Amino acid sequence: MPQGSLQVTKGAIALCTLALTVGLASPLAAEEAESGFLGLDLRGSLGEGRHSRYVPPLTNPIFNETPYITTEARGFYFYHDIPDDFVTEGGSVNLFALQLRLALTERLGFIATKDGYADINFDEVLPDEEGFANIAFGLKYALISDPENEGILTAGLRYEIPIADLETGGIELQGNGDGFLNPFITGARAFGDLGLQASLGANIALDSDEDTSIFHYSLHADYELLPGFFPILELNGFTAFDTAERLTGALGDLDGVDLVNFGSEDRGTTVTIGGGARYRLNDHLQFGTGAEIPLTDRDDTIFGYRLYFDVVASF
Repeated sequence: MPQGSLQVTKGAIALCTLALTVGLASPLAAEEAESGFLGLDLRGSLGEGRHSRYVPPLTNPIFNETPYITTEARGFYFYHDIPDDFVTEGGSVNLFALQLRLALTERLGFIATKDGYADINFDEVLPDEEGFANIAFGLKYALISDPENEGILTAGLRYEIPIADLETGGIELQGNGDGFLNPFITGARAFGDLGLQASLGANIALDSDEDTSIFHYSLHADYELLPGFFPILELNGFTAFDTAERLTGALGDLDGVDLVNFGSEDRGTTVTIGGGARYRLNDHLQFGTGAEIPLTDRDDTIFGYRLYFDVVASF
């Protein structure tokens, strides 16, 4: 079996194991949530008489935050192909991550949405590397919540801690500065079986000489084709607005998109399109799978294509 296929299979097996674990735990956690555990409203946007339709985004999992206030665990795996046009002449990234969200009230939620373990393999130039991704956490608040019309608008702020655990060939792969602040706004509206979501944010480097700051933006559409089955189409974009000075010259155009920040002096824009589907097994458990490819030039970007698998356990 080819190495890439083997890694994808391992990722799927790991998520299936996680799904069985959280699936068994969800009903008990839901009972605790309904009883007001520790005085918190753990059901958030999904409590009785509130929003009834919840289909989280699939691609761009690091930045495309759901507007709904939820208590959940989302385990995801992606296989990321590095294109042959990249300076390393190809390679791959395997990322295993677990996102946690906690509804404090109907409108206020705590989120921890970037973490995980990355296994990075380059075909040429740079040595392979593996280690932990940076950790990002914060709060979000539903400015508008209209369950009757299935509409919601939420603003949030995250801080990303630079743990500096991924480095290859003397290049820090996640940033070498003081971390990032990530303000964002995200909203959703349903029209019968059709659901639309959009998000916009900025990942702002606190040390602009070391790390590049970017705007990120996403569009999402889903449709309940069969009971509990939702085909999904998504568009994502990443545009630098304050470039750093860590990589210059021949390497100054390198674009790490979302997971990796090279601190390049002339990073451009990457736009991607993704598709897939979610299956809602019950009120507490959803599975998702899909793929994503870039629409923009691949010469200087680390983005060849991605394959996604995830499981969302909402309590």
